Amino acid sequence: MGCGKTSVGQVLAQRLGWSFVDLDQVIVQEAGRSIKEIFAEEGEPCFRTLESKTLERVATGSDQVVSTGGGVVIAPINRAVMRSHGCIVNLTASVETIAQRVSGDSERPLLADDASVQKIRTMLDGREQFYADADVRIDTTGKEIAAVVEQVLDYCKGSL
Repeated sequence: MGCGKTSVGQVLAQRLGWSFVDLDQVIVQEAGRSIKEIFAEEGEPCFRTLESKTLERVATGSDQVVSTGGGVVIAPINRAVMRSHGCIVNLTASVETIAQRVSGDSERPLLADDASVQKIRTMLDGREQFYADADVRIDTTGKEIAAVVEQVLDYCKGSL
């Protein structure tokens, strides 16, 4: 979250002449309610199940850049699905940059009560082993979107 997945993904898709798919937006459209509402009404486990099913279906498409929420990689099956259909890119940023970028965003259920640097650091630390499983990790802190896109293209060119 707050690392530039949507911005970078859209520009990357445009450069490749592919479509851009935001997994969270697909979930929202199909569920007819926000992710925050799904969390509140049915809980995180229900959301994660919905997320996995949607990812499995979306991943079968071709010529697309798929942006996922940061928690999707926690489930081993999701990482396997992503790996079997493309290059997994983990965009990172400093905790301070993330806190600044998500400040005031009330649609992030896991940060609804606390979007402090400490809370974000704890969440990232808990997910580090899953993020480290990506094919490539790119720090977006202080970088222009175009520069990040170039790094993604340089790394993934053999698998596109």
